[in-house]
Amino acid sequence: MVAFRYKLLSAIIFSMILSLGMLTTAPAAVSGEPLRNAMEATGAKLEKVSVNAWVKLPSGQLSDDQLEDIVQQVMSQLGVISQEYQLIHQREKEGKIVQAEVTSKNLHVLVMTRVVPGAMSHLEPDGYLVINIEANNKENISISSMEEKIVRITNNFGHSPHINTCLIGWLDGKLGAGEWHKSLSDAFRVIDAIIIDKLEDQHYASYTGFTPQIPEALQVGGAKVNLNMAIRYSQYDHRTYVTIASPMINREY
Repeated sequence: MVAFRYKLLSAIIFSMILSLGMLTTAPAAVSGEPLRNAMEATGAKLEKVSVNAWVKLPSGQLSDDQLEDIVQQVMSQLGVISQEYQLIHQREKEGKIVQAEVTSKNLHVLVMTRVVPGAMSHLEPDGYLVINIEANNKENISISSMEEKIVRITNNFGHSPHINTCLIGWLDGKLGAGEWHKSLSDAFRVIDAIIIDKLEDQHYASYTGFTPQIPEALQVGGAKVNLNMAIRYSQYDHRTYVTIASPMINREY
């Protein structure tokens, strides 16, 4: 299980790092309230919120103790006490990782520091801080507050972070293809978003687009993109799931 989580997280981290070159220069901005409004427009019940953030550290020349200290500081600022987690060290061929993780019934927190080789062999290594928070929407949590807190924390260690926020909700029963389109179109319309691309088949639909209500965006093929919505039906629990993210969905749906 640990190996699986590590591989999955690594894939997410590097997909986000690779997108760095496509990001606009706008500072990190909260997207929680527009995304919540979009979810409400679909009629879906918000079930889970996931916020993933990464920031490049000023230096990659960091000792194990320094990497540990950053992880501990972030955990403390997130309100997690040291007795609730263990520090895990992992060595790679040309890099290293220090991480801490806490999982409870309604909350999952993972903080990681990672050192990887520089873009060119003669450059010093690059260091990154990654924060993942996933929470069940049991108490109508403030998504914007989660994002703002992460921005404040990461600003202590580097420049403006790159944040990916994802909401998962569901509707009872199965919707027809026309109803899928209506739900997603309503969600786009309520936050003044335009649909740029669609991917649809009999099992799911995925729309990407742009809304001026979220300042940060990716530059893709000459267009700004900061919104990704998907809908699918699960026969297992007879629910239609809605996933809404900015700037992109970085998980299975």
